[in-house]
Amino acid sequence: MTDLSIHRLSRPLSPTPVEEVHDLRYIEFFRLCSLPSLWGAPAMDWEWSRMILAASIAEPSLRHAVLAFASLHEKFFKAGPSVQIVEPDGFVLQNYNRAIGELSTNLKAASQPMDLILMVCLMFIGNELLQGNNSSAYVHLNCGLKIIRSRTARAKPGFPGVITIEQIFQRLHTHTVSFLEIANISNSPVVQLCDPVSEDLREFRKLREAGEGLHIIMSRMYKFLQQHAYLKTSPTPLSAPPVVTIDRDSQEDLLHQWFTAYTALLKREYGNLKPGELYYSVQLHVLARTVSVMLATSLDYEEATYDRFESVFSDLLRPISALVEAEIKVGLRLNFSAQVPIDQPLYMIATKCRQPSIRREAVALLEKVKTRHGLWDALVMAKVARRLIEIEEGPTSVQSSADILESKRAHCVNLTVERRQQRFQIRYRRCGEHDYDWVWEEESHSW
Repeated sequence: MTDLSIHRLSRPLSPTPVEEVHDLRYIEFFRLCSLPSLWGAPAMDWEWSRMILAASIAEPSLRHAVLAFASLHEKFFKAGPSVQIVEPDGFVLQNYNRAIGELSTNLKAASQPMDLILMVCLMFIGNELLQGNNSSAYVHLNCGLKIIRSRTARAKPGFPGVITIEQIFQRLHTHTVSFLEIANISNSPVVQLCDPVSEDLREFRKLREAGEGLHIIMSRMYKFLQQHAYLKTSPTPLSAPPVVTIDRDSQEDLLHQWFTAYTALLKREYGNLKPGELYYSVQLHVLARTVSVMLATSLDYEEATYDRFESVFSDLLRPISALVEAEIKVGLRLNFSAQVPIDQPLYMIATKCRQPSIRREAVALLEKVKTRHGLWDALVMAKVARRLIEIEEGPTSVQSSADILESKRAHCVNLTVERRQQRFQIRYRRCGEHDYDWVWEEESHSW
């Protein structure tokens, strides 16, 4: 199979025009509404998005996948923020099945460009997420990751600076694993870590390079956290941790290297950044600060270790608030492939910072987020955070984090969200009467 570039499609554009006016309407919706919201605010990804649009006109499998996604996305877009999932109609199912049929035929004939298969896979992932079928979205993501791993060489972008299909899937993977990590199910066999490519993080010429560099660091961090997950689930979580084989300091050095290069980039290019890039730069800063806290606390058993980062949590709320307001102003209603969303730092602040005013402000911002970021559903995460606050604070009046004893704090929170059933389950561990007496507690809530 050959790779698809922006210069070369597997067939010319003219022989396979869109056949019906009905289809044209959805193609236009995909161009005007779906493409911007698919990747979020950073405009540097939109050139790659236009490549999908051009290929969808030429390739039946991608065209049907785009039509199915656009039709479903339009229903989701029109339904408003109160609707979290949408059901497919006959048009969606017909095009979804035709996309699978066309793709299967071309796969058997080994005639489908590899990048085209991955584009169809992206549309399938978005389709399943809109319907609340997270497990099916995992399956499509894994299929794409397996295809990428099978390549003998990485594909090159058609234009300099245009994001590659591998980077899109690396973002998707990091995005997904970020949710699984906070839900404490990162060892799920469904999602496997895609090893990041080796990049030089000492200097960035463009903001996009800084973004990809941060994704590399986050991928390595989540791999690091997965390998040390047993430290958090040890029968005696307050005992001394065993000797580890991966050095956390090297991960922190890598992040420090990124901050140095990123700061130099902003000093050099800040005056030339477009509005979408300014949004992106703030988002990168917030995520990087979040990663630094996650790394610093990754090997600590005690939840009280987060108390020393109260000033960091407080400082992050201002830029996050600006990002939330920007999203509300733009009115995006879907984003499943851009950076790990601001939902993640907000959820971490709401559940790990025990200073009452700070964590409640984070919850309030979560409740204002109207965009759905793939697995991250801000409104649901806000409900989870509020319940965890109730669990830890109880009926007593809490004035500061020092008022919440370690024995009252929720450890190893395991979260299961069933969006279609509008239900979430929380499983967590708290200390009993003795330091060695740890008890698992579980509860289920509907919304």
